[in-house]
Amino acid sequence: MNVICYKRVSTDDQADRGFSLQHQEKMLTQYCEINNFNIIDIYTEDYSGKTFDRPKWNKIMKYIKKNKGTVDIIFCLRWDRFSRNLYDAMTTIRTLKKFGVTVRTVEQQLDLKNPDNKILLNMYLTLPEVENDKNSIRTTEGSRRARLEGCWTAQAPKGYVNFRDGKKSTLRPSQDAPKIAEAFKRLSTGAYSADEVRRWLNQNGVKISKQTFLNTIRNPVYTGKIYVKPWENEPSQIVMGLQPPLITEEIFHLANDVLEGRKRNMKFHDDKSDLYPLKGFLRCPVHNRSLTAYACQSHNKELHHYYFCGINRCKQRHRIKDVHDSIEEILSTISFSAQAVNLYKKLLEKIFEKEDVNRKDEIQRVKKDIEKAEARRSNLQDLILDGTISPQDYQDMKGKVDKDLALLRSKLNGLQDQPSPYKTYISKTLPMLENLTGYYKQADGQTKRKILGCIFSEKLVFEKGRVATTPFTEPIQVLFKIAKVLQGSKNKKEVENNLLSTLAPQAGLEPATHGLTVRCSNQLSY
Repeated sequence: MNVICYKRVSTDDQADRGFSLQHQEKMLTQYCEINNFNIIDIYTEDYSGKTFDRPKWNKIMKYIKKNKGTVDIIFCLRWDRFSRNLYDAMTTIRTLKKFGVTVRTVEQQLDLKNPDNKILLNMYLTLPEVENDKNSIRTTEGSRRARLEGCWTAQAPKGYVNFRDGKKSTLRPSQDAPKIAEAFKRLSTGAYSADEVRRWLNQNGVKISKQTFLNTIRNPVYTGKIYVKPWENEPSQIVMGLQPPLITEEIFHLANDVLEGRKRNMKFHDDKSDLYPLKGFLRCPVHNRSLTAYACQSHNKELHHYYFCGINRCKQRHRIKDVHDSIEEILSTISFSAQAVNLYKKLLEKIFEKEDVNRKDEIQRVKKDIEKAEARRSNLQDLILDGTISPQDYQDMKGKVDKDLALLRSKLNGLQDQPSPYKTYISKTLPMLENLTGYYKQADGQTKRKILGCIFSEKLVFEKGRVATTPFTEPIQVLFKIAKVLQGSKNKKEVENNLLSTLAPQAGLEPATHGLTVRCSNQLSY
């Protein structure tokens, strides 16, 4: 009779110390020699017996199907070497029977032609399955206990490597850690889409698939915490891990807000912004839609660029040179003389000192919100101790409160670190306004768009070779009022009185000047 000998272990550990492969092979070959069985081949498997989706077993089945009638028996040392799954084992035995092949063991011999032996067969196959189930439960419970203590019990995620700190398994940052941290920061700004950040990682040597990237961004492990799955009646939890964090909780929450669409992406890269900086700032007076831009080639192969409406038969089409020249002419009117700027600085200093009170008030409001959030977290602890809420509800509500606290503390730090609006305005915004046209001409397309966003409150209409409407933002309107006062006043006292009247709070100076300071200072690079 022709036989195939099949020996199997499930882990490298077993291969070294447990069910010795050498012992299995020795017993199988001796038995076949004593009983005059012809061994066709011996297959060695290093794979789990939970299923039959095993590399060597698949090769056996492929050989049997291809060479029908050449194999009579498959020999294993014991039934647990054949399988640790009763249902799959019985199904496979029936499939082999169709090809004229039976399964036999050396140490637990059964005559499967005898119906009574099916009881023993079920017992031999069930016991390993029960043992597997027990091992699985023990492993899951042990892994969960370890995770509750802050240990990491799985393969290290991107940016970390597995590390053993004494007897506890944890993580430590890998060479890719700075790149993963930068990916979170990029995504948290809202300036990049998730796929743009993922491609940036791939370009910088961190190969990551789309799904793995999404799982990475959602994984709290990067904040120094560990997610513990629910088990039986115990809810899921997020606990402090032993590993060092790569990012702050604030960046983690902001990145996930972008990922889930709760934070709009605002500043995606525009390849043609240098060529068409006014794209999106002009509108068609006929159809009230934004003008787009394009290039066309003349008969003599010369390339011409235009801003146009895009509606069929609409005559709104303007050469970009005409539009750009008109915009630069408008910007030149915003520049101030050195004398006017110096006087404007002195007066604004008094106003901004009052405005800083608003920032201090906001700091107090945020502090009160933090106190409320901390009180809510404390109340949750009382509710779970009193049994008023379930553990799962506690974890869900605690997660929301922790997120709110992280964002509030970040906001507080930002307010406390924020420099004086007056200093920012004087040191950054006014120097730019003194030479606005020159700065605009030298800037790249993206910066030009940011400047225009600070200057104009609405889209512009271009007619008869020039900008027909100039809807300035309120801060720019205030600047023009100041220039008018300076030109019409005779002495310093009169100038100060007129300016104070012009810049009175009811005219909206405080929010207006603050808006220009924040928008220009935050958006423009110097």
